[in-house]
Amino acid sequence: MTIELIPEFQLDPSSKTQIANLLKACFPEEEFHGRTYFKQLPHYRLVMKEGELIVGQLGLDYRVMSLGGQPINVLGVIDVTILPELQGQGLGTKLMKALGGMVSKYTDNVDFILLIAEKHQFYENCGYTLVKQKVKWLTIEEHINYGLQENEFEDCIMIKQVGKKEWKENAELDMFGYWY
Repeated sequence: MTIELIPEFQLDPSSKTQIANLLKACFPEEEFHGRTYFKQLPHYRLVMKEGELIVGQLGLDYRVMSLGGQPINVLGVIDVTILPELQGQGLGTKLMKALGGMVSKYTDNVDFILLIAEKHQFYENCGYTLVKQKVKWLTIEEHINYGLQENEFEDCIMIKQVGKKEWKENAELDMFGYWY
């Protein structure tokens, strides 16, 4: 089993097809229309392979956000997927630990890893914390920009501190872009 960081623009056609199929298998309630992303292309993929077969992947979006009016460097995790027939075997944990190990070398460049999740226990076991936050983000659905939206969340935003900055719970988080 190998895990590799791949810039999105370097994905070959076979990898893109496998990722599109993996997303559809893991999120059958969503319509991807054959795409390799839900709302927006990630910058990178952390891809887990068994030979040439992609068995798991996650997308990474690297951007500056504002937390309580202060800039923070965030690595956003999107669309964590493991082949359904291989789920429950620790591969998701292995993928998340690989991400943590990779990012831990760059504490000057990444303040926090952020993700949106319904299954908190899995991510808590990987070192993430559920936070209550006021959020402002760009609403995008099916390639249409609907403008800015604001809301408070207490049940889906999870963070992991990487750098030296402290997370300010309940402060406004401006994502400076789309919602993961």
